[in-house]
Amino acid sequence: MKKMKRLCSILLIAVMILSATACQKQGGGQEPQVQSSAETTAVPAGQEQTTAPAQTEAGGDPIKIGVLATLTGYPLNGEHMRNGILMAIDEINAKGGVLGRQLVADVQDCSNTTDIAINATNKLVSEDVAGIIGPHYSSLGLAVESIIKDAQVPMLVGGTSPKFVNECDNDYLFRIRASDTLQAAAAASYLVDGLGAKKIAVLYGSDDFGTGGMQVATGYFDSVNIPYTVQSFNNEDTDVTSQILKCLNENCDGVMIWATEAAFPIVSRQMYELGLTVPTITNPSLAVDSCLAQLDKEWVEGWYCVTDFLTNNPTEKVQDFIKRYTAVYGTDESVDLHCAAYYSATYALADAIERAGTTDGPAVSKALRETKDVEGIVGNLTSNEDGEMISEIILAQCKDLKIEYIDVIQSDTP
Repeated sequence: MKKMKRLCSILLIAVMILSATACQKQGGGQEPQVQSSAETTAVPAGQEQTTAPAQTEAGGDPIKIGVLATLTGYPLNGEHMRNGILMAIDEINAKGGVLGRQLVADVQDCSNTTDIAINATNKLVSEDVAGIIGPHYSSLGLAVESIIKDAQVPMLVGGTSPKFVNECDNDYLFRIRASDTLQAAAAASYLVDGLGAKKIAVLYGSDDFGTGGMQVATGYFDSVNIPYTVQSFNNEDTDVTSQILKCLNENCDGVMIWATEAAFPIVSRQMYELGLTVPTITNPSLAVDSCLAQLDKEWVEGWYCVTDFLTNNPTEKVQDFIKRYTAVYGTDESVDLHCAAYYSATYALADAIERAGTTDGPAVSKALRETKDVEGIVGNLTSNEDGEMISEIILAQCKDLKIEYIDVIQSDTP
């Protein structure tokens, strides 16, 4: 994989391109349910939450951590996210907690809907949480970031849109997954250098996530003089044949897809049916088990993706995490990016509160900005001045509806 070694330097080109084009700021099976003493009661979106009795120790009242998770709506990844957070909290509490106090999670359903996410965020900040973990999607994070800024409550999001840096001036906003500035650039460069594409079709969701990835990728293609066509769709569309036919008419020999899990069953099936069967690379959605479960083998056989987390990553810390997760929840079927990333985020927030010596928002935010080498499952967390904590990217390939680990692309610094 000699060509892969060139990716790190290429990523820097994409970072500079995206920075120069930034706009002005605008405002299944069911897993076993494990009752955790760290959790307050989660309820469907729009209903009032009843807080379960908190477990306390001699150190004082528990420290409340807010969680914004997609527990209703689609895609349903909030259960896995919550599992990872509760597992981390129980581990931390078993070791004495933080500042001599126990942690407790206040889980709110954001239902992957902007209005519901805003209401849930307002509820959490009104309840004096020490920090908020989530939401997972960029559109929701961007919708609520001004709320946590005004309330001075730090928030650790999983959204990867470059807008979090380029359009948000927010000292309370942190990201615990690699930005699309890195991920989309890695995907774009591998499509050219690794797979030899000469004319590329970019199919992307029209939300903040998809648009951000498209802008990074096309910036890279411009920098290396690779022609391309871009075609957008709504992630919930049931027909994208017109977009795919345009890619066919352009004689594209490579495809890059940047969209949420909801789009993949339609896009991949119609690409296969219409004969757009060229080398294809995607964002991490392809590596999510709940997404793969909705696909047929022939639709995505041989596709590549960049991602944060894979269960077949051979590193000891990943395999140990899977064993511990399975021991708690009785299955390894729900081990995915969501539980791993937010498990790591919980440890980062706990570490910052401990170093701050208080749950005061500005102090915790300052400590988070100074985070260095906190061990995580999706890479160790070290914050830069923009609150970006992760820079590790994995390249993988889909074979027989399994995502196989190829290699890690490590950027210089987060």
